Amino acid sequence: MKSRTTYTIFAYEPGTEVYAISVWYDNGRPTDHLAIYKAKVASWSYDAEENDVLYYLESPGGKWWGDSVKGEHVSHSYDELLETAKEIWKNGNE
Repeated sequence: MKSRTTYTIFAYEPGTEVYAISVWYDNGRPTDHLAIYKAKVASWSYDAEENDVLYYLESPGGKWWGDSVKGEHVSHSYDELLETAKEIWKNGNE
């Protein structure tokens, strides 16, 4: 029998302005090109397998981003996200 687990989830509320890392893809595969954009949280969900929040974002003007973004790639702080992007690029984690 599986046991129940209680989670505490921290997520930005819909409408919150944030910065997000966008990974560029070529033929469906991620490249080593990263960009940080201003965005607004449209909604979010929780991915239990990844144990992370998935954000559904839109541009500040309201255009849908087209895919979910991992919670670790979204922040209210540009500087914090820049450090994350540097680590991703340096370690080839994407």
